[in-house]
Amino acid sequence: MKNKDLEALEKLFGKAVAEKPEKGFYTRRELQKMWNTSEPIISRKLSAALKNKLVEMRMYRVKSGMVTRPIPHYRVISK
Repeated sequence: MKNKDLEALEKLFGKAVAEKPEKGFYTRRELQKMWNTSEPIISRKLSAALKNKLVEMRMYRVKSGMVTRPIPHYRVISK
């Protein structure tokens, strides 16, 4: 692996520190509540939006219970 690959893996799995997502990024569950949709529907909508480049996805380390893990966050791209 290249150094950039190792740095990316270290960023995802090496840190125990939680990161605060940038403004406008929401988890799938937050979007599900905002749009008042079910879990399968929001997953399909986000997958389609990602394929069509209507949504940006970034992984942020978030504390969930006793552990800190990478969780995808989504932001709608305004054109």
